[in-house]
Amino acid sequence: MNFPIDLVYMWVDGNDPDWQAKRLSYKDNKVNNIAENASAARWRNNDELRYSLRSVEMYAPWINHIYIVTDNQRPAWLRENHPRVTIVDHRTIFPADALPVFSSSAIESCIYKIPGLSEHFILGNDDTLFSAPTTPDVFFNTDGTPIVRVKHFNRKRNYAVGSYHRMVVRMQDMVHEQTGTLIKYSPHHGLDAYRKSIYEYCVTNLYADKWQATTYKRFRHEDDMHRSFVDYYALATGRAQLRLVRRFNRINTLGEALKAILTHRFASDSRIVSVYMRNYDAIMREHNPLMICVNDNERATEADCRRMKAFLEERYAVKSSFEK
Repeated sequence: MNFPIDLVYMWVDGNDPDWQAKRLSYKDNKVNNIAENASAARWRNNDELRYSLRSVEMYAPWINHIYIVTDNQRPAWLRENHPRVTIVDHRTIFPADALPVFSSSAIESCIYKIPGLSEHFILGNDDTLFSAPTTPDVFFNTDGTPIVRVKHFNRKRNYAVGSYHRMVVRMQDMVHEQTGTLIKYSPHHGLDAYRKSIYEYCVTNLYADKWQATTYKRFRHEDDMHRSFVDYYALATGRAQLRLVRRFNRINTLGEALKAILTHRFASDSRIVSVYMRNYDAIMREHNPLMICVNDNERATEADCRRMKAFLEERYAVKSSFEK
């Protein structure tokens, strides 16, 4: 491919006492605070970013430039002035009167404003990692069309599950309203491919007032705009290619499929590995994913976090050039 592909992380060190005090000073604002969306696990720092950057060097060395979007923080272990890494403070992309924010939805609404960001970029949280060798065509077709990874989604059943799912359903409905096409799949948590021009068009031209309102919400709300809107709009208008995440993603023949079923060894594009799960290695052997999302939530204990860090240290043991 003859175009650069950048990588954007949204990162926060939730263990930082100063940051914790700032967040807690706004936590009593009930208008902007829902218990499900203000869980401390959303910001707990298990050092995933360090291992994710190691995974870039191991499995995606073709990445052009890396942007780390954060709130007046910097990983202590990150090398100063690395030519391929830029720290982007919230003040660079947010209106001054919107800060501080603690909402991933708000941050997503401003991602396209990153100075120097390439037209083709990949966006993920710090808990998303490459787990096997990848090439640019995992994310973009040769003509630059983004590949959008999704999973099966029961709209009616999931609507009752929680605010995130209701937000996703609303994005589907809003794109349906704009285009006449309803995309019924759910985003698959991982590293997502975008074209900056499409992203910016959606935020500034389609429900711009709602995107702006999202920018000004400190905590995530189910009535936020969400970056899945960009995915659904690109798919509905033929500007992206849909790829369903399943166990057989990288199995190409019937013989390979039969072998996978018999041995219980598959080949998925991506896989969520929740911190509270008991056997990470078994999940990796079974699914053999290209990418993983190390999902932390309120179910995970401190002991689980220690287990996950040991797992990451074993899989990504080689220090990267991004580290001091």
